[in-house]
Parts: sequence; structure tokens; C-alpha cells
Amino acid sequence: MTSKSPLWRLLYRARDYRSRALFAALARHARGDVLDVGGWDFYLTAKRLGVRCKTWTTLENDPTRLPDVQASEFRAVHGDGCAMTFADASFDTALSIQVLEHVFEPLKMVAEMARVLRPGGTAVFLIPQTSTMHLTPHYFGNFSRYWIQAAMARAGLEIVEHEPLGGVWSSMASHQFYFFLQAARVDGMSDRAIQRAALFPLFVPFQALWALVSLPVCLFLSLADLHEEPNNHLVVARKPGAGRAAQGTA
Repeated sequence: MTSKSPLWRLLYRARDYRSRALFAALARHARGDVLDVGGWDFYLTAKRLGVRCKTWTTLENDPTRLPDVQASEFRAVHGDGCAMTFADASFDTALSIQVLEHVFEPLKMVAEMARVLRPGGTAVFLIPQTSTMHLTPHYFGNFSRYWIQAAMARAGLEIVEHEPLGGVWSSMASHQFYFFLQAARVDGMSDRAIQRAALFPLFVPFQALWALVSLPVCLFLSLADLHEEPNNHLVVARKPGAGRAAQGTA
């Protein structure tokens, strides 16, 4: 498995802290046979934070990101989340944690997750609305609450929880931080094909100063944020059918 660099480990830790409501949702809803679509090594974080399951399957389309985990409940599968080889109704819980923005046809992935869920099963999504470009070139955009509502309905899933995480000011703070990574063309945060303005070298010191000053101000103002532009949408959706999914534990 390709290991995360120190920078990416830091960014994922920050993601997990900012999205800690996700783990509360997983504690409530993750049960039985869990499928994590595109989760890389998210299993390790989930287990460290006490998420329960009977089995855990991580599906990755990049074989270098298949986690090497020695646990009887765990398996890693190389495959396409938009064309899964699992049989219908194979899982009790399906996860998509900040994955849809990296999928060219995200509606197909949502539909496939619904297909492999058992009746009464639960899908948990963390879906960005204001993320900056990252993991280039595998980045295709963000999603509004209205896209989410339409996508879940099209897949036959019923939304039972929908919580906006962050908002306008926290999104601005995030963008101020990522300015430094993009300005430095950190791998995965930029692309050499994207040209800089002719005056960029002259303006970048002032831009950096503004970012440093405004970032803590934005974080402070985010304590009473607007949710029209959340960083992420935490969505729990259920497949109609018989009862709750299996209550298996680790």
C-alpha cells in the first residue's frame, strides 16, 4: 500500500476533527457487513474510534492504495465503485467518505451503493460542497444539498439524516489555508498546466499576509456560521425494506 505522506496524514487528521460528527453518525448507524467505497485506510481510523461492524470491506480502484491490514473481519478489494462486482444486497452499511468529488460519474456510484445494500441497510456519505482542488488530477467538483437530495431519490434511498458541517466562514478559512499549498504547487493541490498571473510573484507576499491575518478571523466567525455553503454534507440514507440491518459488532 502507498503510505500517506506526513502532510496528507495531517490533512486527514484535520478532516477527521472537523467532521467528527461523522464518527457519531457511524456509531449510530454502522452495523453488520460494512462496505467502504474508496476509503483507503479509513478502516483504521474507524476502528480506533470505536466504530462497530461484523465485517469490513474496503473497495479501492487504485491497487497501490489497498490497505495492508491484518484483521479477520477486514478485506481489501480492488475494483470500480461505479461498477461493483458484489451481488445485490451484500452489505448492511455502505460508506462514501469524501469520495464522490473524485468520481467522474458520481450518480453511478450512489446507485451501486444502493444496489449492494440489503433492504433496511444504511448508506453514510460525507460529501463536500466547498472543497478546494485536491488529489489532482482526480478531482471533478463539489455538490450542493439539492444535488444530494436528487441523487439519493434517483438511487431509491431515503435520507434520514442530513447535517451541514461548517459553513461560509469555515469554508473561507479552509481556502485561506489551502492557498499556501496551491501557491507552492504542493503535489495533488495544483497542476503545472494551470498558469499563474503575470503579477503573481509580486502579489503573493501580500496574499500570504492577508491569508495569515484572515484565517483566524474566519475561524472565529465560523462559531456562528451560515450553512448555505457548508464544507461538507453529512448524509445518512436508508434503503427501503425490512427493518434495521444486522447488529453485528467487532
